[in-house]
Amino acid sequence: MKYKDNPEFKLEFESKMFDVTGNALVEGAEPLRYYSYVNIANYHMSRYIAANAQNQYSAAGITPEVINAICDKMIQSVNDKKIADVAILANNLKYRTKYPVDEHAILRMAMIYTFVENENPDKCENHWTEWKLKKVLDEPEAYSFFLPIGMELTPVYNESLQEISESSLSQRQMMLQTMSLNMSEQK
Repeated sequence: MKYKDNPEFKLEFESKMFDVTGNALVEGAEPLRYYSYVNIANYHMSRYIAANAQNQYSAAGITPEVINAICDKMIQSVNDKKIADVAILANNLKYRTKYPVDEHAILRMAMIYTFVENENPDKCENHWTEWKLKKVLDEPEAYSFFLPIGMELTPVYNESLQEISESSLSQRQMMLQTMSLNMSEQK
């Protein structure tokens, strides 16, 4: 679907780093653009369902993938009789629920409600959300633009909007790293 010049959509952000295919932007190439509906009532129900699921993970401060990775490490630690490691991992889970704010969750919410060229607005497909998230994480200006949007769209974060900052997100990430056992994914 073409969003440019379509009155139902408004341009939210234009990348200065990536083209419409996600490659490095070169002169003459079409930049990657993020759009949203002008009228929020036009969003497809699948977007609301995806946003609700994202809100549940945001409130818990953890994604199913990370829960599974931590549980796998805990099971392995029990099998290896490394009870201290189990305690570290359990504290990691507890910390995530006490301090749930996660930059990936915030940005993922913003990506659920934005579209790029070739994305179907009548479907919320995870591969598009993750693709957009990767691009936003790789572009500092896009990251800074979408972070407050995602916070406003995420009820659990919206309540503590004044307390959330890039430094608090960095502190959370550092704390989680101290409570992990070489887990490759820390979100």
